[in-house]
Amino acid sequence: MVNHKSSNILLGKDISRLSPTSQFLGCSSGVLILYLLYGFVQEKLFRIDGFRSHGWYLSFMQFIFVTILAYIDSKFVSRSINLKESMPYIELMALSWMTVGTMGLSTVSLGYLNFPTQVIFKSCKLIPVMIGGILILGKRYKLIDYVSVGLMSFGLTWFSLADQTVSPEFHIAGIILICLALAVDGCYGNYQEKLMRKYPHITNSDIAFYSYSFGSMLILTWLVSTGTFLRSLRFVAKHNEIYGLAFVYSLIGYVGQQFVLALMKSSGALVSSIVTTTRKVLTIVLSFLFFTKPFTVQYVWSGGLVFLGILLNIYTRNKNAIDVGADDLLRSIRNFIKSHKPPLYSKVKLVQQV
Repeated sequence: MVNHKSSNILLGKDISRLSPTSQFLGCSSGVLILYLLYGFVQEKLFRIDGFRSHGWYLSFMQFIFVTILAYIDSKFVSRSINLKESMPYIELMALSWMTVGTMGLSTVSLGYLNFPTQVIFKSCKLIPVMIGGILILGKRYKLIDYVSVGLMSFGLTWFSLADQTVSPEFHIAGIILICLALAVDGCYGNYQEKLMRKYPHITNSDIAFYSYSFGSMLILTWLVSTGTFLRSLRFVAKHNEIYGLAFVYSLIGYVGQQFVLALMKSSGALVSSIVTTTRKVLTIVLSFLFFTKPFTVQYVWSGGLVFLGILLNIYTRNKNAIDVGADDLLRSIRNFIKSHKPPLYSKVKLVQQV
């Protein structure tokens, strides 16, 4: 694991004083528990009869709640808000468009897709990133990268065909929406990183506050212009539990992101990738356990191909660290065996006594 000596702020507390193992256990447990709950609440919302056509309104509520949470976090918890600093509002507005694209389209896709299918697609961010790298930047990739993308693509295709065959909730519009969300997400991550490098005074809380506040206005404009705002408002008024679930959903997502960032800082990108991949596998398993839905064995082997591709990609991006870690593990095992191996003379004595 990587032990950073710089501060690592989690929910207003500096956890860098803890041991690397304690940081890993605390952050990884937080990521797993919070995002499993996040997926559970999200699927529970879309299980409410008639709610599937109100995905944009859920996104609007989430953006409003996250804006409030980011302000409270910045003002009273991390005390990092930079309202008095000059902000690149135009660039933050551009980021808000991307936030709406990746978060909003992903949420709306659940109106047309089975929840596990959405999770599988969201796990394959590498595909649009790699395609964009080839077409836009002229990048060249290694053979193992193409194998990784090939496994993901093949697994996605068969997982989608299984969903189309057994799930009444499947619609091709859902595939289009989640693919668009993935494409925007590839731009979102790079653009956010560029902003934070260009403007060092911008914090994660600033990013959340401005991108989600601007984004909420964009979604509201869309809802009003399409005439769905009042219809969604009336529907939610008849199901008051939706507001409570939407707040819990937003809170868990916001806090979960803080745990992800803290995990990346304390343990590195490799460990973070493994933990988040494990979380996605568990999310799919728990979805089938807690929510009744059609099942076929094709889900198992096609999903397995996708995650094999993901693990292969994790290995290629972190080959040196994994190889060193594997060597250290094997060395530790050999040393353990040697230290617990009984001396030769004790074996001879045992034989003589027998």
